[in-house]
Amino acid sequence: MEAEVTLIPFSSTEVTLLRGWLVAPHVAAWYADPEDHVEWAANPPPGGDRALIVVGGQTVGYVRWQTVSREILDSVGLHEIPAGSVDVDILIGELEFVGRGIGPKALLILLSQLRQRRDVPLVGLTTRVQNLSAQRAFTKVGFRVLREYSPPGYGRCYLMVYSFSEDA
Repeated sequence: MEAEVTLIPFSSTEVTLLRGWLVAPHVAAWYADPEDHVEWAANPPPGGDRALIVVGGQTVGYVRWQTVSREILDSVGLHEIPAGSVDVDILIGELEFVGRGIGPKALLILLSQLRQRRDVPLVGLTTRVQNLSAQRAFTKVGFRVLREYSPPGYGRCYLMVYSFSEDA
């Protein structure tokens, strides 16, 4: 029987856990500045939120999301993304849970929550071009590559997007 995947609220008491995941080799390869992510988790900006990913009672990962302003989108050259879109970042911190379909299940839960808001035009994820496993996981959920770009500090990345409307 497959264990249930759930999202639970993140609190500042989990910062140490997140910091440990961000420096684990399987995660650190994709995160240029772990402390920036820790600071975001401890003090999310307006329109930002985060959760822990739990499988069968064990905390195994982290997901964060933020409604993105026109100013932020333009600052990284994403002029075609509508303001009010949501940027998502996800990681599976416990190595033994990587590759077990947990990331896609967690994303489906988050997408369901975002769909209920009815004000999200697009959901986006950024993944490095070399991160094939993340690309496969995101594609399973319905994300598609919109284009390649190079955000500061990350090198070549794909912007992958998910739209709640049928015609996007």
